[in-house]
Amino acid sequence: MADFPIEKWVTALVLLWCVIGLLLDKIRPAIVFLSGVIILIVARVVEPVDFLRSLSNESIVTIFLLIFITAGIRGHFNLVGFLNILFRSAKTPRGFMIRMTAGVSLISSVVNNTPIVALMIPYVYQWSKRHKVAPSKLLIPLSFATIVGGMMTVVGTSTNLVLNGFILSKEPEGLGFLDFLIPGALVTVVGLVFLATFGYKLLPSRTNPLDEFKTNAREYLVETYIAPGSMLAGKSIAAANLRNLEGIYLFEIVRDGEVINAVDPEEILQADDHLYFAGDTEKVVELLQHDNGLQIPRSNELGMEEHVNLVETVIPRNSELIGRTLKETDFRDKYDAAVVAVHRNGENLRGKIGSIVLEPGDLLILSAGQKFLTRNKNDRDLYTVSVLSRNNGLPKWKKIAFVLGSILFIGLMLFGVFKLFLSLFLIAVLMIGLGLLRTEAIKKLLDLDLLIILGSALTLSKALIDTGVAHEAATTIISFFETGGKYGVLVGLFLITVLLTSFVTNVAAVSIAFPIAYSISHTMGLNPTGLYVAIAFGASASFLTPVGYQTNLMIYGPGSYKAKDFIKIGVPFTILYSLTCLTYIIYRYF
Repeated sequence: MADFPIEKWVTALVLLWCVIGLLLDKIRPAIVFLSGVIILIVARVVEPVDFLRSLSNESIVTIFLLIFITAGIRGHFNLVGFLNILFRSAKTPRGFMIRMTAGVSLISSVVNNTPIVALMIPYVYQWSKRHKVAPSKLLIPLSFATIVGGMMTVVGTSTNLVLNGFILSKEPEGLGFLDFLIPGALVTVVGLVFLATFGYKLLPSRTNPLDEFKTNAREYLVETYIAPGSMLAGKSIAAANLRNLEGIYLFEIVRDGEVINAVDPEEILQADDHLYFAGDTEKVVELLQHDNGLQIPRSNELGMEEHVNLVETVIPRNSELIGRTLKETDFRDKYDAAVVAVHRNGENLRGKIGSIVLEPGDLLILSAGQKFLTRNKNDRDLYTVSVLSRNNGLPKWKKIAFVLGSILFIGLMLFGVFKLFLSLFLIAVLMIGLGLLRTEAIKKLLDLDLLIILGSALTLSKALIDTGVAHEAATTIISFFETGGKYGVLVGLFLITVLLTSFVTNVAAVSIAFPIAYSISHTMGLNPTGLYVAIAFGASASFLTPVGYQTNLMIYGPGSYKAKDFIKIGVPFTILYSLTCLTYIIYRYF
């Protein structure tokens, strides 16, 4: 690429356009970035092949592999139940956020940030909906917590590994364990305390527009029973955590033919008790799928572990099912499905589901088997409204094979035999081969906007580096701070790294800042370790923009965020983060 001044101007203007376009929030971020890349290509600053290479960049493909894998895991393993155990005691959004951010920050110190966020986004989103709080109150803290937590170790983020590689190419030793752990722990504690106190008020309360148009939840009757040997037998309603359920309530118990209404919280549960719940659709699905000690009566169940789908159906007015009970219709054999919940507008249903006389307009939730869709395809007696939950009923040996295979590939990665990308690729192939991940799901999960944003950001980063715009901006700002002596240089180096990492990749920011830090430390006779730690923490200060880090991009859509939301919470968070880092570096290394 020829080095003409016009290229620098074009690149600088494209960067300005992207920043303004994101802040105005009038155009989709993907369009803003893509238009910028098109200008760079037309102006011959970058070549089309550069953009294509960015789209197929290993780090971008890794992000999508993680999204695919976590989706497959969520669909076939009860991760929600595990997370519910961890966060069961959280009753308020702020309480949940404290537990969630503390947990993910610790995990991200030893595990890559991206898979943690990919796993947690759906859970946090659903928890928000269940507790009637905007997801935007919780998803930015999720991303920020993984970022600061990843700074506690050299393996917590790829940026630290890249920087250590640069240092070892010029110095006899890289940064040590404590060089990351102590300042990393400090910024994590300070950051999480801020999010749980003053920062919580700055977080936007923005709902997803699609949620505003959702129909009112339908209240279903669900019949369950306590099997002999269940962990619930001998416990009170309160001790079994069945008293204050979110969105669903226990209204009746039938014991040996006796009906117990207005159930007392101290009522002791017994084996073979039939418990009747009422609740909205989502809560019914959760009640049926979670390992909570409750079972579906054998007269109603198809086999919850073997069902293909939880399907919502309606009985039309001309149906032959009207006026008959489920027992009388031979429902299970006819449809290869079992009714597990019933809803009827304007009426509180009572009694066993199998004994309810069906009426036109009744909504039924079915545990549907392999043959249901074929048998119900042209049936006029029962119409499918929606599929509430899917489960392909995979044999246990396939799940075991997946777990063992994943452990093998991850182990090979930890021992340095495989890289992260290869391990994830093999895990994804294994999932597809075992049927845990289908091509239809991959198509739905392939977020083109996210792909365009990530690819465009990498292309813009390349242009900023190749044209020298980034380097000139960095050296200009550093020279301005040189008048402040060694402290001024430290602050200047840290700030320029923070600004760079807000618009280019973390690795690009480190690549630009490292040679400057190396030159300054040896020219001025400063302790280079302090400057290198400043670069490491400055490059991970990705709190000001949604494009500063991939986890910010991942939560941008689900949280219905705007670019200004990151500025509002990111500015004070970055100030606290920076003051904590710089204070420690000055105390420890200067």
